Amino acid sequence: MNDDEVLRRFSGIRRWRAGEHRAPHKPLLLLLALGRLQAGKERLVSFVEVEEPLRRLLEQYGHPRGRQRPEYPFWRLSSDEGIWEIESSHPVEVTSAGDPRLSSLRREDVRGGFTAEVAETLSGNSALLERIAGDLLTSQFPPSLHEDICDAVGLRTSLQLVTRQRRDPDFRIEVLRAYEYRCAMCGYDGKLDAASVGLDAAHIRWWAYAGPDAIDNALALCALHHRALDRGVVGVSEDLRIAVSRRFHGGGRARELIIDLAGAPLGRPQSGLPTPAIDHIGWHRSEVFQGDERPAVPIDAAAEEPRGYTT
Repeated sequence: MNDDEVLRRFSGIRRWRAGEHRAPHKPLLLLLALGRLQAGKERLVSFVEVEEPLRRLLEQYGHPRGRQRPEYPFWRLSSDEGIWEIESSHPVEVTSAGDPRLSSLRREDVRGGFTAEVAETLSGNSALLERIAGDLLTSQFPPSLHEDICDAVGLRTSLQLVTRQRRDPDFRIEVLRAYEYRCAMCGYDGKLDAASVGLDAAHIRWWAYAGPDAIDNALALCALHHRALDRGVVGVSEDLRIAVSRRFHGGGRARELIIDLAGAPLGRPQSGLPTPAIDHIGWHRSEVFQGDERPAVPIDAAAEEPRGYTT
């Protein structure tokens, strides 16, 4: 099998679609399988062995709402063209919708993995494996999460390959200028001489889900709060206040830098420039933000700026 055929098969993977909802189940399983292949592990793995690692990936990087079902991508990938196969010594019980019963997958020790020809091609071509990993990451996640996901699935890959995206090169400058080169959540504004350090142009709605390179879909954030936004630890309310997930916990600096921001006003762009759009905020709240929101931390009623800002 040549490289083009392998790429064609991966690009043709069918994914569940419902409007703008995220469904990275199959890509996360494929990334986990690529990590196993790169490490020289067996081509086929039992569902019992992969169930909990895949569940954790779905909990950390999948859709934040609802129950995670690792059995679905493990089973459904076998219906895509020549990428994944399932082996079982006994028939697997399925529901009326054609999905496997979890108890049956466990009991029958069902095994799944790349087809032999796909595995053979990828095993002998590290550049192709990395390209496919990069395409899977780029199609589903923002660059700030790529390294974390690679670590989680055991992939060793060049981030230059993984994080390539077609972006407007002026976008970062425009966003940082709009927010006067300071984090919209904590006010961080560090510079090395005249150059801003550790400050990013963060997308609210991800590029992989039609998020535009536009001021109303962006925030200037320090590296910490950019990562926290993309992990769903923090978000933005419709009245432009900082939301913090109840699932996040910690003391000391974690409380000071994240938890104590709950309910604080978000930094605004310069006068005349658009604030974050409600539809982009709503997308992030439903597709990324992790669980319920913490109540606002009591602050001085006269305060007009997010904590960390100086007036």
